[in-house]
Amino acid sequence: MVVPAVLPQILLEAVNADMLVVTVNGDRLAATPIRRDEITGTVTELVARLGSATRVEVRELDGSVHADILTPPTPESRSPFAPPDDHAPAPVTVPSLLEFTADGFVPGEDVAVALILRHSSAGPTGTVRALIDRGEQPSIRGEVILLGRISGTTSVQQIG
Repeated sequence: MVVPAVLPQILLEAVNADMLVVTVNGDRLAATPIRRDEITGTVTELVARLGSATRVEVRELDGSVHADILTPPTPESRSPFAPPDDHAPAPVTVPSLLEFTADGFVPGEDVAVALILRHSSAGPTGTVRALIDRGEQPSIRGEVILLGRISGTTSVQQIG
């Protein structure tokens, strides 16, 4: 096994007695915390995806820290006479999340999150026409809009 010069890091930070927030190499893994009974499965899957020795650290509410270095499971050796594995799992990348925050929304309201594909200008009567190609693959760059469905609060932010 090749051990990288800088180990990948999985950090689990307790937010209360039952829930932990997971980050991988500084990027928050999920929008919501995980339960303590999900730690083993989550960490095992992440270490396997990272494919190298990984530092795993748990930070508790009382300030204590538990750390270990875990290695991914060794792949099962295949016979040279075995048929090719057509059902090999596709490589999975660890998500890299972007966070956008804004104030002024009604507590509990639904807030739409939208990527801006392009801009269009309104005509002399104030009407605008926008065309979207269904085959277009949007990219995560440019701007994002947060739109409160009740309050009408709108926040336009650069994707950075």
